[in-house]
Amino acid sequence: MTKKLLIAVMGQRNSGKSETWKVLFNDKNIRTTPKSERILKVGPNNEYTNVFLINGSPQERGKRVEDIIQLNYNPEIALCSIQFKKDALNTLKYFHDNDYHIYLHWLNPGYHDSYEYPDSENIIQEIMKMDSLIGKRSGKTIASLRVEEIKNYLYDWSKRNGLLKLL
Repeated sequence: MTKKLLIAVMGQRNSGKSETWKVLFNDKNIRTTPKSERILKVGPNNEYTNVFLINGSPQERGKRVEDIIQLNYNPEIALCSIQFKKDALNTLKYFHDNDYHIYLHWLNPGYHDSYEYPDSENIIQEIMKMDSLIGKRSGKTIASLRVEEIKNYLYDWSKRNGLLKLL
């Protein structure tokens, strides 16, 4: 069975998580819609894949990720903002337990951070025990740089797993 994919952007409050999704979708007002997958153009020839977006981390919303996604809904590809705090592991564990490969950008420093902060909660070490690929990125650089990386990863993943479609 092919694993599903979680693309996550993790950082402190106002680190650039939502900005990543705004640039990826070219939509300044991008929102989460329950049980609603979106079309995301990822390839050079009008190729797209369907994704489910959680913009606004479960931690900041005070909700569990399973309450946002809702029961019995299992998107092949999920995109999720995650606030950097111990509770982030609950969100990541949900995806891990539901057979998702985790591709994560840790925004450190974040856009509004004055300095790079340590992983005082050992979150990164715990994520590395899961099926994951983690990269630290600066939230101070323009979002289009990390968005291009994410799009390339999404394209390659979707192509390998038969999830690309043509517009």
